[in-house]
Amino acid sequence: MQPLFGMHRAAAFSAIVAACALLAATPAQAAASATQANLQAASRALGFLDSLRGHDAIAIGVIYAPSAPNNKADAARVAEQLSALAGPNASTIRASAVAVEDLAHATQRFDALYLMQSATPSATAISGYVRQHQVVSISGDPACLDAKCCVLMVQSGAGVNIVLDTALAAAVGAQFSSVFTMMVKRK
Repeated sequence: MQPLFGMHRAAAFSAIVAACALLAATPAQAAASATQANLQAASRALGFLDSLRGHDAIAIGVIYAPSAPNNKADAARVAEQLSALAGPNASTIRASAVAVEDLAHATQRFDALYLMQSATPSATAISGYVRQHQVVSISGDPACLDAKCCVLMVQSGAGVNIVLDTALAAAVGAQFSSVFTMMVKRK
């Protein structure tokens, strides 16, 4: 009989359990920005997505609204930080910044989207894209849940707050491990 979790999966599971235990003792609100801790937590959360098991590389689009000059640079910085992280289950991450207006015409296939805070006002376009292309969207911005454009909202600070939008997850065909879904909040 094979073990339930591989070595990497067990480590990720332990991290989620520890984070959820800390969550009970900390306030749910944390900085909505794409901090290094938020990006690491988002990367770990992707390890529980069934469709990404066995992927050697994970393509992530970092989605931003080009309305302010710094948004593109911020998204490029986040893409660089994500690409430097170890992906789930020993995979690599290849992230690239994409303006929300360019998302519908993107030729690259993304395994996931990381939504910058500036992208949330474009929720309709993002939601349409993730539904059509069956892509999981993640953000550290709690407003993405109300806007119904992120499958996962992941914030990290003194603890980790992960909220799964179950309706959007079902709409994009995202299936997470049952252990993960039991440990996170659901909306």
